[in-house]
Amino acid sequence: MLSDMIKGLIIGVSMLIPGVSGGTVAIIFGIYYKLIIAVDTFLEDPKKNIKILASVAIGGVIGVLAFSKPVLLIYNTYKIPMLYLFMGAVLGSVPLLFKSAGIKKVKPKMFVYPIIGLLCVILVEQIPKDMFSVETEGLLGYAILFLVSIFLAIPLILPGISFSYMLLILGLYEPTLMAIHTLQIQFLLPMCLGIIIGIFITAKIIRFVLKKYPLQTYLVIIGFVLASLKYIYPGTSTGNELLISILSLLVGFFIIYKFSENKN
Repeated sequence: MLSDMIKGLIIGVSMLIPGVSGGTVAIIFGIYYKLIIAVDTFLEDPKKNIKILASVAIGGVIGVLAFSKPVLLIYNTYKIPMLYLFMGAVLGSVPLLFKSAGIKKVKPKMFVYPIIGLLCVILVEQIPKDMFSVETEGLLGYAILFLVSIFLAIPLILPGISFSYMLLILGLYEPTLMAIHTLQIQFLLPMCLGIIIGIFITAKIIRFVLKKYPLQTYLVIIGFVLASLKYIYPGTSTGNELLISILSLLVGFFIIYKFSENKN
């Protein structure tokens, strides 16, 4: 329980960094599949699953509340080295995913699946903002909002896909921020219910494909994870900052790589 809370805390802290995906960090620390199982089998053993989900959630909230100021201060002061550190951490998690997939020998055709994952993220990004305008007023509008919010759970669970960008595509980014700011319960309630149901559906699908097609699914997830680097990459450094950035990248890589080695 304490271990899950600490991991939740780290996930919460990492989500304060622009571009860093909570799903990616959950994969890095080997808790992603555990959370998927807890959500998918929630009704089978609610007591056990509530403990797991609550531990991670409480840790996440503590991470956001307790570390938001120092993390943002460090981020604003050492932005580029810090982002390179996270890039290294993401890259360091890739060998763990290869092990999870049970890959003993790399074959050329395996590279098709990470490319599929990368292309999925790229294709989502090509959809113009506000392409779909969701009506959010009246009974019909709230019903549509509920149904659309089911799909909003996908970027919350899958690494590499931006939740905020999905809101922009649906024309819901500003309305959602306004609803949170002004506590519009009639807007937030159908959205939250839709997202919760979507999380259960998405978790069930992910668990199914992980059990039936573990190798292919983990390779696609590697594509998602690698795609998340696009959000983190701060650009090329120069001078002394270049050396510090390279060192940060290597430190991030080896910390997570060694962590995953010990875990295995």
